[in-house]
Amino acid sequence: MHLFAVGFGIGLKFKKPGTMASLLTLPLCLLFIQLPILIKAIVLLLFFGICVLACKSVIDLIGYENKNKIACDEFLGMLVSVMFLNADEWFMAVAAFFVFRFYAMMHPFPISLIQKKIPPFCSVVVDDFYCGLLTALTTWVIGMIIFSNSYSAGF
Repeated sequence: MHLFAVGFGIGLKFKKPGTMASLLTLPLCLLFIQLPILIKAIVLLLFFGICVLACKSVIDLIGYENKNKIACDEFLGMLVSVMFLNADEWFMAVAAFFVFRFYAMMHPFPISLIQKKIPPFCSVVVDDFYCGLLTALTTWVIGMIIFSNSYSAGF
């Protein structure tokens, strides 16, 4: 669990583990967008639960002040970012990487409020899950603007 939580070493090795974990998740995202939406939803729910358990285990061991070493939340956030993309929209998955990193660094409203109301080990996962949802919405809007009304983004 600890190895998974630190992104198989990404969180321990790199200065910017969130960016590196998100970037290394991109090939997985390209495979993920090939799946039907129901399978994606099931995978994300299971992945969310595993991330929360892994974060709790690591935070109990190393303390919340070292939460920046956790990288599994970035994997989850990136997968949420591309959840609604179709298999032929790989270019939007690449765009989602940049949008997701922007949101992950900015911590948009209401993340700070949510983080105060839930346990620390959950807040590590929930903020990137939320950023992933915002990214999915943003990439959908970008797709609508660029490709006019012909863009569906899996809907």
